[in-house]
Amino acid sequence: MPARSVVISFTLALVLVACETPAPAPQGDAEALALLDRARQHHGSATLEGAEVRFTFRGVPFTARRDGGAYRYARTLTDNLGRTVEEVVDNEGTHRFINGTEVPLDAAEAARVHTAVNSVVYFALLPAPLADAAVRAQSLGPDSVGGQPYDRVEVTFAREGGGVDFEDRYVYWLRPADAQIGYYAYTYEPSPGDTSRTETGTRFRVPIGEVRAEGVLFQNWRNVTADSLADIADFGTAYDDGRTFEVSEVVLDDVRVAR
Repeated sequence: MPARSVVISFTLALVLVACETPAPAPQGDAEALALLDRARQHHGSATLEGAEVRFTFRGVPFTARRDGGAYRYARTLTDNLGRTVEEVVDNEGTHRFINGTEVPLDAAEAARVHTAVNSVVYFALLPAPLADAAVRAQSLGPDSVGGQPYDRVEVTFAREGGGVDFEDRYVYWLRPADAQIGYYAYTYEPSPGDTSRTETGTRFRVPIGEVRAEGVLFQNWRNVTADSLADIADFGTAYDDGRTFEVSEVVLDDVRVAR
């Protein structure tokens, strides 16, 4: 066989192997993964791929773009000198730009910016981020909240690729008919030294409204918690029993999706 033919054959073999290699995907039991896939379909999450999402949260403009494994989340502020401050979380790390010029961040500042930007965007785009390879999903079986049936799915994260909050745990209550997120609960690390009643380390989100933009479903929530709870999977019962109290509301304004 001529040398050029050998090279072509080898190149084609590499291409075929690459095409057969599956893209990184969430791991878990079949029922849980199927439920999360149905949820993403119902919420229109596929539309977000390669699109830019813009919204305002508590008066602050946010933008988010996810494209394959690449992402860029940002919020724009005005400081007390009237300068435009853009804080960004992307594949390269955490950044702050003042009037378009990047300024250095120490480790503590970078951590604060990352939490402030990433957490807002992550929750806003749910359930799209549940397709990330670090997701580990497990079915917890049926439950009811407010007299309505739901399927529960627990989501945890692998250390690799799971971000700084990889130890957080989530439970989603999904409507059986279409897997829309009905409620969800999560754990988080309270701020060191904060002993206020609201810093319980757990949250349960109750829907208070929704909007579709370009076919993508975005939801607004009432944030509640409880003084004591054995497991966040029991939040539905605690809520029905009146053992939760409101902490805040999570409302997205002026939501737009552009491709």
